[in-house]
Amino acid sequence: MGDVEYRPQSGLGNASLGRAIVALIVTAVLLSLSVQNAAAGVVAAFPAVLAIAWLASYASKRRSRALLTPTRIQIRRLRTRDIPWAQIRDVQIVSRVQVAQLPVMGSRATGRRSTRSGGGARKLSSVRVQQANGRWRELPVPVAFENAPDPEFTRKAEEIREHWRAASGQPPTD
Repeated sequence: MGDVEYRPQSGLGNASLGRAIVALIVTAVLLSLSVQNAAAGVVAAFPAVLAIAWLASYASKRRSRALLTPTRIQIRRLRTRDIPWAQIRDVQIVSRVQVAQLPVMGSRATGRRSTRSGGGARKLSSVRVQQANGRWRELPVPVAFENAPDPEFTRKAEEIREHWRAASGQPPTD
């Protein structure tokens, strides 16, 4: 098996980028108003901090990678980690869809499909590997989000599992 690289889906993180741009515009407007009113300059710090956080979120999502080689899996988030296939005990596909669709007891969302109250994109499915020391590590990609489902997630997850089986000498499943 050759090297296979997984990258984030196109469009992943665009909401964070859009929020950052709006926050930068608000910051610029407040800073231009600070010439007339000093308080506007102080208030401009809040959207500036939000813009920095959202830009960092966008950059970290776009930077993530998973590279499968015949000898190891390389995981890249903020830093790069190499895990040899020999040090991996198990590969699991984690699906959160069943739990996510259950209504929360006593919430106002009873009867509705979604029980979320805002925030970022909810992760529906991901792949994680168990290392020889027993620690589980979730791969940054492939991943399926509520607002950005990956139609090829299952194929990619099975391909990771097959790479692991081939490298560890286990028979492939049919």
